[in-house]
Amino acid sequence: MYLFSAKMQKPVYYRLINGNITDIKSMALCVEEMKVENVIYIADKGFYSKDNVKMMKKLKLQYIVPLHRNNTLIDFKPLRKANFKRHLSYFIYKQRIVWYYKYKREGDDFITFLDEGLRAKEEADYVGRIATLPELYTSDKFEKKLTGFGTLTFTFHIESDKSCEEIYQAYKQRNEIELVFDSYKNFLQADIMYMQNRYVTEGWLTANFIAMIAYHKLYVKMRMVKKLNKYSPKDLIEISKSIYKLKIEDEWKTSEITKNTAALFKLLGIDYLNHRS
Repeated sequence: MYLFSAKMQKPVYYRLINGNITDIKSMALCVEEMKVENVIYIADKGFYSKDNVKMMKKLKLQYIVPLHRNNTLIDFKPLRKANFKRHLSYFIYKQRIVWYYKYKREGDDFITFLDEGLRAKEEADYVGRIATLPELYTSDKFEKKLTGFGTLTFTFHIESDKSCEEIYQAYKQRNEIELVFDSYKNFLQADIMYMQNRYVTEGWLTANFIAMIAYHKLYVKMRMVKKLNKYSPKDLIEISKSIYKLKIEDEWKTSEITKNTAALFKLLGIDYLNHRS
């Protein structure tokens, strides 16, 4: 299990847990060990169940849990009303309007958000599929799904006073965690191991945890200088592998690099000439 700090924007903790232990029980113990406050458990859509929510409340965990759109607890009635926007609140997220409304169901708090930009894309995608895959996508199904297009619904329990916008942004920060684990699996390939001894496994995880921190630090730097549209951290690491030291008459020299690479390193604050291993 890994904990990701929203404030520091990096992974900060890990613990090796047996595979037959539930995430919720492990999370409560990890929070206790870290001695941190104001921890919010942000889950994915496959996590929600009434039993999981009940257990999180019992363990006094704060949480934001999204629901699948076909969940019967979601109240879409406000979106079916004429001129529904008159009765909804909104905020701006990444230059897009996000509408929302809060309600209670069976003693739990819910928020439903509507992103109309996403709604238009999903409608267009479904209509296109009606033409290409009529056996799976039909006009009748389109009518039933229409209200849910572009929506995102959470059930939540947060002790501090958080606005709906802050809850939405907190969930969207989960993308940072997904990026970390994408690099963990696809670049570091650290999810594949052949260790059978627990102590050796702990060493393997420690090395990969340090690598994850370094990888994400590089990612954050690249994001700050707006280079992620052209390069990935993996690209930069591969470029770095082509830089090496060569010995010429008892003096060590750094191999040549292109002007573009030198400019990129300078922008990122990487001093490759004075690097010491």
